[in-house]
Amino acid sequence: MKPSRGRAPSAATLVATAAVSAALALFPGAAALAQKAPAPTDGTPEIDASIASRNWTQALAQLDARIASNPRDVQAQFKRGTVLARLNRDDDAIKQFVELTQAYPELPEPYNNLAALYAKHGRYDEARSALVTATQANPNYGLAYENLGDLYLRLAAESYKRARALGRTSGATAQRLADLQKIITPPKAKSAAAPASSARDYSERAAANVTTTTLPLSPTFQFGGPSGTLAMPPYVAPSQ
Repeated sequence: MKPSRGRAPSAATLVATAAVSAALALFPGAAALAQKAPAPTDGTPEIDASIASRNWTQALAQLDARIASNPRDVQAQFKRGTVLARLNRDDDAIKQFVELTQAYPELPEPYNNLAALYAKHGRYDEARSALVTATQANPNYGLAYENLGDLYLRLAAESYKRARALGRTSGATAQRLADLQKIITPPKAKSAAAPASSARDYSERAAANVTTTTLPLSPTFQFGGPSGTLAMPPYVAPSQ
């Protein structure tokens, strides 16, 4: 399961949809699945600059200071979770997103990012639950549906593998598993130029649906990308 500026919304505006990065916009036409909104601002350009330059340690320190002085800054809390994930402090990132889901259960983005972290560690049932909750929080949040579809593919593959290990398999089952493996982990291209082209196309299509993100988009941090990894979510802070 990937990245924005934003002003902390009031309780009355928390239901507004965020400008989402198409972290999962892996396929043509995915623009229809991602939602766009005018660029919000939370008045923290120095933090966004640290994030854009991938200075995660500095960004975290700045975010901690921001939250200490503005404890209700939703965007700062959201960005903190994504920065913690970038620092591979996944347990802390999960804790941050869980706190956001508890404080603002109507926002789908924290659930989506939480699901990505769960999936990264093979906690697929928890990832599925988080994504389902995201779709319930906002039935128009297409990103969660796409992530959920990719997650179901992995769950199906795991079930077929389990059946095979228990001796309950057939030619049809073996073929289905093989087909799923091709989707989840595409075979490496024969030429060196092909992967670069694929990654570039993947990144461009994701960026095409992003108008406000300040966090770098990385194909290796997406569901079903060229590497086939379940990875980081769409680091997009909830907008006003």
